[in-house]
Amino acid sequence: KTQHALKLMSCIGSSCSESTLLLFLEEEMVTYIKEKKVVNRARRNDLFLCLCVAVDEGLIRKEGTNYEFAHDQVQHAAYSLITEDEKYSWHLQIGCSIWNNVPQKDEDKVIFIAVDQMNYGMASIESEHQKMLLAKLNLRAGVKAMSLSTFSSCASYFSNGI
Repeated sequence: KTQHALKLMSCIGSSCSESTLLLFLEEEMVTYIKEKKVVNRARRNDLFLCLCVAVDEGLIRKEGTNYEFAHDQVQHAAYSLITEDEKYSWHLQIGCSIWNNVPQKDEDKVIFIAVDQMNYGMASIESEHQKMLLAKLNLRAGVKAMSLSTFSSCASYFSNGI
């Protein structure tokens, strides 16, 4: 379970806030546990227990409410454990889980993380509905990036939305 949590966290990057982890990790861990035929449903504390093991082993650090990989090579090692075929679908699932689980009032706080993840997983999108949703989210992220004067990101979001 700890390795799976680290692989998921590695998709986000070198660090991730506890609140963002909760938006996708709980759903993913419950799915993973069901696939492995484990009877107990993972609770929030159980999920962070997995990360505590990684903290104790020195693989990640906990700084306040943020978790970060102890070294970029640890993140790369965890990410390399994901097969190439799985990476696209994992990124898409993470982005969708983040977006679908965030309260509406907090959407602006996670729009970049969610859309970036979905963009990484764009290759695994099959339905026209999902493609249209991602295009709209890229437009929204592009407008927000423009309002923050991050024009390079803005152009990227607009380009991905086309």
